[in-house]
Amino acid sequence: MNINDGDFKDLRCKLDIMGFTQTLPVLAIPLVQAIFGDLIKTTECLRDTKKKVAELLEEKTCWELGVEPYKCDNSRLLAECNELHLQFLRDREDYELRLCESERKIRNLESDKQHLQSHNDGLQCQLDALLTKQMVSTVTNKKSQAGIGRQTKKPFISTVRSGNVLPTVLGTSSTALKCTKCNAGVFQKTTTTTKDGVTVTQTSGQEELDKMQNDLTAAREQLEFFKRKVEARNREIRRLNDMLAGGRPPAALAKDCCYKDVGALSQDIDLLQREKSDLMLQVREFQDKMHDAMQRALSSEEDKIKLQTQLEELKEAALQVEHQANAEIDAKELELRQLQLELKKKGRDHRLAGGFASNQSDKHNLNERLNVLTRREEELEATNEKHKKKLQKMQAKILELQKELKDQNKHSNVTLDEEKIRLSSERDFFQKEYLRLMSKSGSESEIAFLHAQIKSKDEELRALRSELFPGGKLQFSPLKSVQYETLPPATASSSASTANSSRSDCVQAAIARVERERDCARSELERVRCERDTLREKQLCTVQLHAEELQALRVRNEELNDRLRQMERDNRELNSARVPTETNLVLLKDDLVQMRQRVAAMQSEIDKLKDENGQITMLNDQNERIIADYQSKLMVAERQRQSADVRASTLDSSRETNRSEVTQLRMDIGALRQTYISLEHEKDTLLHQLDTKTERAYKLEYELKDCKEKRNALEQNVKDLEDQVRKLTNRNRQRDSELTETSTESKTLRQQIVALKASRDEAIAENRRLMDKLSDGQVEARTLQKKLEESEKQVANMKQQLHKYVQEVKKAEDLLTQKVCSQFKEKERDEMLDHYHCLTQGQATLEGNNQSLECEAVEFRRQICELECEVRSLKDQLHCRQCALEDLEMQLTAARASVRCVERELEDARDEIRVQKVDLEARKELCDKLDVERSKLNAELNEVHDIRKKLEKQCEQLRDELQQSAALNQVTTETTDLMLGRLHNDQQRQEDDDIRSKNEMDRLQRQLQQTLDLLQEERARSRRQEELADKFEQQVRDLRRNLADDRYNQARTREVSPRVPPKTL
Repeated sequence: MNINDGDFKDLRCKLDIMGFTQTLPVLAIPLVQAIFGDLIKTTECLRDTKKKVAELLEEKTCWELGVEPYKCDNSRLLAECNELHLQFLRDREDYELRLCESERKIRNLESDKQHLQSHNDGLQCQLDALLTKQMVSTVTNKKSQAGIGRQTKKPFISTVRSGNVLPTVLGTSSTALKCTKCNAGVFQKTTTTTKDGVTVTQTSGQEELDKMQNDLTAAREQLEFFKRKVEARNREIRRLNDMLAGGRPPAALAKDCCYKDVGALSQDIDLLQREKSDLMLQVREFQDKMHDAMQRALSSEEDKIKLQTQLEELKEAALQVEHQANAEIDAKELELRQLQLELKKKGRDHRLAGGFASNQSDKHNLNERLNVLTRREEELEATNEKHKKKLQKMQAKILELQKELKDQNKHSNVTLDEEKIRLSSERDFFQKEYLRLMSKSGSESEIAFLHAQIKSKDEELRALRSELFPGGKLQFSPLKSVQYETLPPATASSSASTANSSRSDCVQAAIARVERERDCARSELERVRCERDTLREKQLCTVQLHAEELQALRVRNEELNDRLRQMERDNRELNSARVPTETNLVLLKDDLVQMRQRVAAMQSEIDKLKDENGQITMLNDQNERIIADYQSKLMVAERQRQSADVRASTLDSSRETNRSEVTQLRMDIGALRQTYISLEHEKDTLLHQLDTKTERAYKLEYELKDCKEKRNALEQNVKDLEDQVRKLTNRNRQRDSELTETSTESKTLRQQIVALKASRDEAIAENRRLMDKLSDGQVEARTLQKKLEESEKQVANMKQQLHKYVQEVKKAEDLLTQKVCSQFKEKERDEMLDHYHCLTQGQATLEGNNQSLECEAVEFRRQICELECEVRSLKDQLHCRQCALEDLEMQLTAARASVRCVERELEDARDEIRVQKVDLEARKELCDKLDVERSKLNAELNEVHDIRKKLEKQCEQLRDELQQSAALNQVTTETTDLMLGRLHNDQQRQEDDDIRSKNEMDRLQRQLQQTLDLLQEERARSRRQEELADKFEQQVRDLRRNLADDRYNQARTREVSPRVPPKTL
């Protein structure tokens, strides 16, 4: 019974110490004793497992340190292999491009050779025909001279001879054959001129057909090359995905050996500064574009006013022509009335006089006058009809110009509204990007928080070291000796020594644990920094790619708008100037070629956008993998936290240490949640970019449709112009206006060159000033680096001294455990502890100095990076200014060349006008001669019966020649019909290709919709996981609240119960 009472008292004391104040029945004594025995065993097992776990962790760190260089080498070799593979792909693409270009050149040269051969044969035949013609003409001239000497004089022989000379329709022909390289045109003229000035033209389009076939083959080869290029890129993407699929995640690969980069923070700051400068440049560019749009609107209004004035001038000219025609008609009618009155008067006089001979002569004269008047009346009617036709054409032109003005106004208003909307949306997008980048600087607050956590750990370590060996005031501490409470009680003689040794071991273990936690926190900080750097680099790469694509698309859009405006201007000039059919067809066919090239360029842009869409999907996959890794880390952290809570419930005495661990885990969970939120935000931004890319793809499809419609409209215009355009009228005015325009453009370009030179000089001076600043900053950075190295050396020396001193302290502790009662050793121990405290204080001050020097070094590095960024930006500005100068010089040279060409064309036009004037004078002389011969033929009507047979024979010859000419015209029409049929077939093929590309775009859109659905599913899954995390957080809060209540109750029970050391534990 006494034993049971003793056991009961011992159990009661233990339960009171542990905070269990409930009543203990007698029957529960053996069960509680068994539970306490199990508790002792579990604590021993826990201590052994902790030691094993620590050893395994040390071994793991050793293995990781050994594997680290191999990881670095592996990542470096992988990067080199990828770069070499990419270089190989680029070289192969360049080789295939050169091969296609050389094959195209060979085909063009072969076609030129064939054309030149055919031209040479034609010229040889024409030369032979000319020689035979010359021989025949010399023989006929000799015979005619001999016949004139022998013949006698006959009446009206000259008139018969003049009528014998007839124009030969298919006579000598002077061909103007040209090479395809020399002449931009397609049609070749073969003109035949005779003495009377009659010309016959003959055209053929074989060269243009061959050229179009060569262009078609070249376009097909380029299409095949681009298909091969897309397939190669897809294979490369699949290869990289396969490389990343089975191995380590991309975040781990990017994290390899990142902590060895000394200038990681400086690079980060440099990248942020570059992004800021790029955004500012883009803002300026958008402002310039808005200014250009306003200028274009003003210029369009000025053009509208000019066109209205031209319309009014055309109306006035038409009214003047109409008034002139009406005046001429009235004058002719007055002359006719006067002539009728004179006829009536002469008839009366004739009746009065009544002479037979005079009657006959008067009749003859009156008949002649009537014939002349009837002819004049017919001529006046013809001229009146011509004037009416001209008036109708002028009215039709006025209506067309009015329609064009209305369409242009509508189009300009629509384009201005679209540009305003687009610029406002882009401005909002870049403002959002800037705010997002400014808000992302919150990661620095995370780093500061981790620094503060490390400092708090260091302070705890110092506090624990200061608590070392307080003088043996307390022999028992229920808060710090939980692991040693299970040991059996020692004797009275060795109780003090065992208590002190157990206390020192416990404190050293706590110090080691705190140091390990500090190292873990630092490694976690480094890892978070590396991950932040990699994510920032990826984000910057995506933003830069997006900005470059936007810039390229804007430049391409501006080029297309300029080309469209140029084409519209050329079309108007052609309509106003009535250019000949040959040059007009050449220009329009060049426009067709340009439109085809633009369609090919748009197709290539669509392919590029497809590639970029695939890359964005790959980036989304990588981000999803990173999110999964972070989720797994979150689960691991939650498990660690749960285990820490369980350990806190079992080990109540280690309350402060467990609190610190729980706070650390909370901070880790908060940091992981922040990283998870940032990744979600980046994922949303990537989705937003993907949406913008899809919208751009849709816009490009609509632009393709518009281009096709414009191409069809241009082809219709070509057909209309082939029927309408006839003569060359107002070419001199056009050339003069072009000369004035080119002169004004050259003046403006010279002024721009002068302004750009002045800005370049200013930029050079600014660059020198910034270089001086950079050199000063580099000198300061070097001095600070030297100071930092000296301070690091001092810290290393102090660490060595501290390590030696710790060894001496351990030796002294061993001696103290052997000899407890010696007071002399206790004084030495106190002195050593004081010396140790002094050393720790010196170490703390050195660490503070070291941290301040590191902060200063980081600040100076940041300043150096900012200066380098400014220097680079200035260099880029200089390069841009130089490129602009070179472009302006090229434009000047092109303008001068165009001015020279225009002058040459003016001279050619003047020569043509002179030739036409000479031809007109010759024709007038021929008309006068024919009038004289007609009067003679009217007098020689009696001899016409003898000559009628000869004339009938000549008429039959002329009919044969006309039939031959009709056959030739039929052949030419057949060839033109064949060409038109081939062109129609080519157009049909191109439409089929467009339909295929549209189907491909639909397929890609479906794939994109599928990916968007998958993304939505992933978002829903992430939301569910967030809800689970919130539930777990609520459970954790409840557990923490319960734990706090339990600890509060335990503290209260401890304050109430007597503090008696346990005997069995």
